[in-house]
Amino acid sequence: MHIRSEQLFSVVIPKSKLGKVVQFPLVRLLIAPLFFLPFSIPHNTFIAPVLEKLQPPLYSYMVNLDAVVSFIVFLVLYRLYARLIERRKAWEISGEKVFGELGLGFLISFLLVGVTVGLMALLGYYKIVSFGLAQILVDAVFRFGMGSFVQDIVFLVIIFKLTEEFLGSWIAILLYAVFFGLLHMGNENATFWTIVGLVLGSLILPIAYMYSRRLWLAWGIHFGWNYLQDGIFGMPNSGITKLPSWITPTIEGPKWITGGAFGIEASYIAVFLCLAAGLFVLKKAIDRGQVVLPAWKRKQDRVGVT
Repeated sequence: MHIRSEQLFSVVIPKSKLGKVVQFPLVRLLIAPLFFLPFSIPHNTFIAPVLEKLQPPLYSYMVNLDAVVSFIVFLVLYRLYARLIERRKAWEISGEKVFGELGLGFLISFLLVGVTVGLMALLGYYKIVSFGLAQILVDAVFRFGMGSFVQDIVFLVIIFKLTEEFLGSWIAILLYAVFFGLLHMGNENATFWTIVGLVLGSLILPIAYMYSRRLWLAWGIHFGWNYLQDGIFGMPNSGITKLPSWITPTIEGPKWITGGAFGIEASYIAVFLCLAAGLFVLKKAIDRGQVVLPAWKRKQDRVGVT
């Protein structure tokens, strides 16, 4: 099913002043995260500390189970928000095409990361030292899958969607990319260039979401990138170097190719590939008619505009 951008707008047409305030997109941007707090606060306060004290292999099993449960709870809570506040079906997390779009997103990242690492290996800058246990690959699925999912449901499905509903697609894409880059300023080995690289490379995520109007394609790209870069190939993930990976490599070469200690998000090659892929998907999104105009330029009889 082809989802139109208007289907993700609130369908409430309020008559009271309070109702108009609640339905203002930037106010809903503050309301939506509140639906996750009844789960997130007790989880992070009580459950997460208990899990951290477990010893392997029980630790892996319980953390992975926790990721699955958290994934389901987040979906349920967002559906509740969409039903109660925006009075609509949560099309953006509907189960239709979930495996196809998630798989396509993962394939896109496989090509982006694979070409970058392959070129590094061809030039002698990436060499495999050893392989780890298969359990590392399994654990990385849950770790990077849930980590990217939480980021994407907050930053794409909530922040980007509601910003786009009010300010339009172009401003929302720009704000998302800048915000995404700034969030990583405190990471290990972050520099001005690594932030610029993240801003440019992350453009593909809101564009992929804009194209499909579902979470799964963008999540597949984000999940696949982190999983392949760190979980498999053993490269830093946005500067973070403490996570276990299946491959232990040696990486030596120019930072503009390897990305240095920050990882390939700072590689000129990877940034170029991500930007090129993002522009390709953007063309497809434009052809599909998924560009949203700012609220003040849309016709007043459009769904969700009051």
